[in-house]
Amino acid sequence: MTGRIAVLLLFSLTTAFAQINTASQELVRRVRVRVALPNHAQCDPSTRVVLNGNSGFTVTGSSVNNECVAEFTDLPATRYRVSITGANITNADDGEIEIDPVIMQDVEVRARYTHGSAPNYGVGASSFVSVRDLAAPSSAAKEFDKAEKLIAKQDWTKALERLRKGLAIYPEDAAAYNNLGAVYSHMGNTSEAREALKKALALDDHLSQAYVNLGRLSFLDKDYPAVESLLNKALTLAAQKADVFTLLAYAQLSNQHFDQAIATGQQAHSGRLDQHAYLHVVAANAYEQQKKIGDSISQLELYLNEEPTGWRADKVREALATLQARVSAQAQQRSISAETQR
Repeated sequence: MTGRIAVLLLFSLTTAFAQINTASQELVRRVRVRVALPNHAQCDPSTRVVLNGNSGFTVTGSSVNNECVAEFTDLPATRYRVSITGANITNADDGEIEIDPVIMQDVEVRARYTHGSAPNYGVGASSFVSVRDLAAPSSAAKEFDKAEKLIAKQDWTKALERLRKGLAIYPEDAAAYNNLGAVYSHMGNTSEAREALKKALALDDHLSQAYVNLGRLSFLDKDYPAVESLLNKALTLAAQKADVFTLLAYAQLSNQHFDQAIATGQQAHSGRLDQHAYLHVVAANAYEQQKKIGDSISQLELYLNEEPTGWRADKVREALATLQARVSAQAQQRSISAETQR
């Protein structure tokens, strides 16, 4: 296995590093894997579900949608180990699943937060902003206040109703439109979410969280150029948060903007943000694809200094060992070549 493969295993940016013999296996047309978080919490857009075959190699991977579900097509019917990756999230069990030879199958795997509590980008936190427009009539303000309480309880249906009522009274509130968009997004209605967020920015083009929320929707659509544009705009305003930097760096990596992905990680580290260790892995991948193996190794070592435990740390150690072995083998080969030429 090359170092490139070892590092990319952490991201599942390719669909297959090991060939599977499917000649004698039936293919399952569609498999849906739902990621279940404690207290029915919402997945971050960076969450990915990776299926590993019996040999331990990555077979395929997919990002989750707004329902925290990753979809796969034409999978061989066999056993897989499901690995969950993303910002501060990992497996809560061994992730072993059996795909039966049927046309469609739904399975569920449990996940947990790596730091024991929901990260900053969770529901009721960074997706939403407080609605405090002094120009709003008191009747509208009451509806917005009720909506915020319902959002905190993750009661999306009732929160949506209150936001609609408030905006019917006072349709000039950008923050309320941002919250409306975030609620629509959590309910899986991405088209309505986009329209609400665009309306928020039409009313206030300095509302950083609306740019972030639009960026998250673009991330789900794998529209990485749009993610870069939206999140760069958000960061010029106020959104100096680790999850924003992580989404931006991942989008830059996916666009093969390697230097920008590395710079984004450096910017986050210099800001001393919490929960930014994953950006070292993004930088390691970017360096490795630029054939800067020494820099890639250094980034993986920095990651392990900051997060030495957990499933992802184990995978980083595997990638680190492979890269180090690769460097050693190259040095040995150069030594042999030099001896031969004497």
